[in-house]
Amino acid sequence: MSPWRPSSPSALDLEADVTIPVRPKKKHTGTTKKKSSGYSSGGHSSGGSSHKSSGGGGGADSAEKRAVARANAAEKRAVARENATKRKAGKRFLESAANLELQAKALRHALKTDFAKARDQNLTDVGKTLTGQLAQLKLGAGQRAQTFLEAGRNTQKATASTAEQGMGNLARERADSMGALLEQGAGESDTMRAMLISARNWQANTQEGNRAYFDSLQTVNAGISDLNIDTRNAMSNAFTSSEAERDRLWQDFFNKRSETYTQLGNVKGQQADYYAQAKEMGVKPKKGTESKAEKEMKDSFMNASKEAAKSYAQKALPASIAKYTGQAKINAKLSNTNLGAGVDLKPTKKAEGSNLRKWTE
Repeated sequence: MSPWRPSSPSALDLEADVTIPVRPKKKHTGTTKKKSSGYSSGGHSSGGSSHKSSGGGGGADSAEKRAVARANAAEKRAVARENATKRKAGKRFLESAANLELQAKALRHALKTDFAKARDQNLTDVGKTLTGQLAQLKLGAGQRAQTFLEAGRNTQKATASTAEQGMGNLARERADSMGALLEQGAGESDTMRAMLISARNWQANTQEGNRAYFDSLQTVNAGISDLNIDTRNAMSNAFTSSEAERDRLWQDFFNKRSETYTQLGNVKGQQADYYAQAKEMGVKPKKGTESKAEKEMKDSFMNASKEAAKSYAQKALPASIAKYTGQAKINAKLSNTNLGAGVDLKPTKKAEGSNLRKWTE
């Protein structure tokens, strides 16, 4: 396909066909007409030209002034809108600061009342629990001690019965021996020898009974001693556990106060920032609120550090537990001549004077 070509003649063809007419030069006749320059000395011509020129400049100045005025008005409106926006933002900062004050008030109330109230209630519960445990341990120890004492009394009765039976056997053996000796016509020496044999038998039986009584009471006393030691150890463990729980409660109390003071410091710091931002927006907070918030922020952080460093000093074991003796041991003797099955004999005294006063006085 051949390229497109214009159907009209080219510029060269037009230039060749067009004939440019030539103006003939005028011949000078000798008299020349002075060309007017347009600035004649006449007042009308000059005045008309000057009025036309000054009228055009005044219109341009008025348009420029109107444009400047419109620009200034637009700028003032923009500044006013910006200031209104800043004031609105500043008021929002003050509202945020007021909301933070409510949070700070709640934190201060927890520090002043809530934490202490919960701590006191928990410590009271720990004290009641310890008192109940100690009372139960002493009650159980007393009941078990009565069991040992009853065993000791039964041992005494058994030993007294054995001693009484030994006396009866002694009397019977002596009677039997004396009867046999009289039948055989034995002399005094044989009679005395037979009585000594009966006495030796009685002595041997009594010694065995006394030894059994002593051994039984030693076993009972060992049980009483173990009971006292176990009770004292149990009371000590209960007190130690109670103090450990107190230490945990106090440490939890100090940790909560430290964390709360830290939160309060953060809240007051944020509040101080809101006050500063409100001032930047042209809204001034109440006098002294920003400095007060900054001071409380510093004090709160310092208090948080102090609370974190606190600890509870556990108490020493009280004397009522450390020196607990419990049930006294039973007095066990190898010689029990005063034991009787139905009668408790008192120790006798030596006779005095010629009237032989009663030995029991």
